[in-house]
Amino acid sequence: MFGNSMLSSLTRISRPMMKNFNGLSFQTLGLINPPLSRGFKVRTAIKKFCNDCYMVRRKGRVYVYCKSNKKHKQRQG
Repeated sequence: MFGNSMLSSLTRISRPMMKNFNGLSFQTLGLINPPLSRGFKVRTAIKKFCNDCYMVRRKGRVYVYCKSNKKHKQRQG
């Protein structure tokens, strides 16, 4: 389909453009591995899981936060 000369010319043209886009630049921008943040578990009935959990009412919703374990975060809705 493509001849050797056409493929080599495409490689020669695209190589300078791709030099700036290596794998490290995508990782530093957070495009490949986005920064992780714990979201809320959305439940109809929320409850405290441990002694460090506490309930907060904001914006008409009830939230559970936890000082010791971030996995305990919940939102009623």
